[in-house]
Amino acid sequence: MIQTHDNPHANPFEVLSTIFNPAVVISLIVLVVSSLACRILGVVAVAKSKTVTDGEKAFWIIGFVLMSFITSIVFLIMAKGKGFME
Repeated sequence: MIQTHDNPHANPFEVLSTIFNPAVVISLIVLVVSSLACRILGVVAVAKSKTVTDGEKAFWIIGFVLMSFITSIVFLIMAKGKGFME
């Protein structure tokens, strides 16, 4: 719902309370924690894999650090086909 104000001098605390309401803050915390967990689990899975060469491990780790969600999907698809995971 978009609220319009006739007053050009809106209260900045009202704007901040709208942006940082509890639902938004909790959603951001969940997003950050899940993204961090995805990165850590991906790097650990690649580091423990014995079938991935050292050069490939470096690229996978860089991918997990930069783009964890996309890299994890690609890694899971390739791991199923190539036997990356034991």
